[in-house]
Amino acid sequence: MLHKPILAIFDFCDTIFDGQSATFFLDFLESKLSIVKKIRAKIIKKTNKIPSSDSKRYKENLMRVFYGIKKEEMDKYAAEFYRSIVANRLHKSVIEALLAHQKSGHIIVVVSGGFEVYLRHFAKSYGIDYLVSTKLEFKNGAFTSKIAGDECLGDKKVELLGSELNLKEFDLKNSFCYSDSRSDMPLFSLVGNKIVVKNAQSTDWIDDGFKVLKVDGSYA
Repeated sequence: MLHKPILAIFDFCDTIFDGQSATFFLDFLESKLSIVKKIRAKIIKKTNKIPSSDSKRYKENLMRVFYGIKKEEMDKYAAEFYRSIVANRLHKSVIEALLAHQKSGHIIVVVSGGFEVYLRHFAKSYGIDYLVSTKLEFKNGAFTSKIAGDECLGDKKVELLGSELNLKEFDLKNSFCYSDSRSDMPLFSLVGNKIVVKNAQSTDWIDDGFKVLKVDGSYA
């Protein structure tokens, strides 16, 4: 009887990456705007009435200033963003865990609310088997300022993961999930090995069923 493969599922923001990558990316894109559009971006931020808890609408409102950016240009910015920022803010201890899972032959999956446009560069650099993330919407080769479909957060992470993989084909009892956030309980609930990545956040919500992986500020 063949053994089912084991998954190692990783959140990205504040887990692999030190910070919220989408926020970093939008700030990076803003730095590429003309002076007039930079001023407009600041006005949008100051007058924004949408709560950050309404994550998709909140981000789409901020992204209005990027409407019309050509896909080729966005791809160029995303590659530059990965090289200059993302690649230099990867938690060493989490990357070491990821590489250890690869060495053990586990299937590596990154499930993130961050944007696929730059996360695919991380996935390629580190040989990630599957990337499940939030996609930006382009029409006629230009950015619409919208998110395509659902944002990959909370319960939607499990739904989008399930649309990418047939989870019944994996040994979930012996699989792993790494995340810093309680909001990823739906992902944690899938697997037998739950690892909380400890930054400065409270972990009073975890129980004895969790292990803790601390990050110390050193980068890979």
